[in-house]
Amino acid sequence: MATGPPVEGTCQVWWAEVGPPDDELLLDLLSASERHRHAGFTDPQSRATHLTARALTRLVLAGMLGTPATGLRFEAVCRQCGGPHGKPVLRTPAAPVRFSVAHSGRWCAVAFATRTEVGVDVERIALRGRTLPSRALSPAERAVLAGTGDRDRTTAFIRYWTRKEALLKSTGDGLTLDPATITVTAPDRPAAVLCWAGASAPVAWPHLVDLAAPTGYAAALASLDGALVVSSHDGTPLLDRIRSGVAGFASTHISNKLLT
Repeated sequence: MATGPPVEGTCQVWWAEVGPPDDELLLDLLSASERHRHAGFTDPQSRATHLTARALTRLVLAGMLGTPATGLRFEAVCRQCGGPHGKPVLRTPAAPVRFSVAHSGRWCAVAFATRTEVGVDVERIALRGRTLPSRALSPAERAVLAGTGDRDRTTAFIRYWTRKEALLKSTGDGLTLDPATITVTAPDRPAAVLCWAGASAPVAWPHLVDLAAPTGYAAALASLDGALVVSSHDGTPLLDRIRSGVAGFASTHISNKLLT
């Protein structure tokens, strides 16, 4: 029996630790195009995060909709150019659920809501290069960051970044838009949008919230139609059920018993 999509006005955020990069039982859940993309990653970590995030998305949706995970069909269309690389949406079966996927380091997160566009981002609190890419910040945010102690500067920047990327995922623009056009509240303040410059600003003013995240990570959620009541869920049992071979492909919707 299907659990149904999240109640309107709520959002479920499912977390899972990234597993092995080439688990055959999880790969069998994916579509041909998803497997092709998976095979194209030369870095084992990229293959692992891609596989975990895709499998988790399929398994949670299968439980919500009462359909085999292998029967789901997704489509991605870029909002800017119309190319097949934009925010993914569920096409089959038809359902009002919207979702957003994020992953970083050892963790992935997938946010699900009903009739509300959402964007989620998670980032490991660490430098990716030798310096922080402060060009992603607005002038006001750079001034705040400049006044932050060296020890806390990376944490502050990652907080800014997760909020901005969550916002751009919720609109479907992603990093085709300059995140410096957006100004959000200071990292030590509750998350909110202060300014969105230019014609790229969404008609519906986004709601923004920081999420509880694993130690060493930061996460944020944006929604386009007002605040959502957010609940967190552990997706590891869903993945482990498939990895162990307990649930076959045709019956993966049985895993909705774990959606509590």
